[in-house]
Amino acid sequence: MTANAESRVRCLWIGALGAWAGYAGAGAETTVEAVGLDGYEGELIEFGYTDPRQAGGFEVLDLALIENGRATMRAELDAPLATEFAVVVDDGPRARGIVEPGGRHELVADGSVLGFSGGDYQALIGSVQETPDEQAVERLRAIYDKHEDPHARVLALRHAWKDRTGAWRDTEDPQQIAVLAELEGILGDDLSIELINAVIDSRDEAAAKAIKDFTAFNLAGEKVRLRDVLRENQYTLVEFWASWCGPCIAEIPHLQEAYERFRSNGFEILAVNLDDDPENWRVASEEDYDINWLNVSDNQAFGSPVAKLYRVKAIPANFLVSAEGKTVARHLRGTNVSETLADLLGG
Repeated sequence: MTANAESRVRCLWIGALGAWAGYAGAGAETTVEAVGLDGYEGELIEFGYTDPRQAGGFEVLDLALIENGRATMRAELDAPLATEFAVVVDDGPRARGIVEPGGRHELVADGSVLGFSGGDYQALIGSVQETPDEQAVERLRAIYDKHEDPHARVLALRHAWKDRTGAWRDTEDPQQIAVLAELEGILGDDLSIELINAVIDSRDEAAAKAIKDFTAFNLAGEKVRLRDVLRENQYTLVEFWASWCGPCIAEIPHLQEAYERFRSNGFEILAVNLDDDPENWRVASEEDYDINWLNVSDNQAFGSPVAKLYRVKAIPANFLVSAEGKTVARHLRGTNVSETLADLLGG
């Protein structure tokens, strides 16, 4: 990076930080002026953001009529926000951009191409999309890891989870999850954080509904396959745990109670251990807690393909699954295990 480029980025960071200082109070109106839309006279242009919580996955902030090739859209915002714009016709021009409370932004149409500009956050983060993929990843990481402005950090984090088409990437890494938790503590109620969490929740829900088969090894080195366990039982609790996890250990007496009570009624537990040391797993299972249900591991901790398959990022975590492979309950704790099974199996 040249000295001039470094100076420009530094100025953008300072400008964004100064903007953040004004976001502590009530929302302020942002204005987006669209020009050059003569080919779409009398049509509508839409301004909003993707939101998996809404029907259709999109929340509209404003709609404006295109007159004399121009349109003005407005919305009141509490914090900068990654948004989308589209002329509401088949194959109408679209654009994405970061708007700011109190900001004035511009959309310029050039034929079927719509370009967005204006604001410190757009200059800082939106421009990253113009760089090669590897550089973009590193630049976004530098912002969400180290930037002084938490709004810039959360916007960079949200961009890091999207590809160049605006589609959400399939996975998040643990570092990004940790950054998200930190920013949630700093910003509290923040729409961008809510939207990231909504995507994570929707993925977790989809993973929970679509129980995926896996094979792992027990302490004797024997293969255990989930599909086979499901076929042999009415309900199976897939329980993720580790010897070092205090809350996991606290659940063992409740699991033992449920297992003794409902085992003869068609209930099984398939424990998936997330230790990275097989000896710790063995000692906890055989000597410390006398675990007598199905118990498997690949000794890769959270790097386990099974943990990744089920999007398990924290333990204890469990899924109660029917013989047909349908998830009927999640994250059962304490007496909830026995109470749920009593409703399902009687007794």
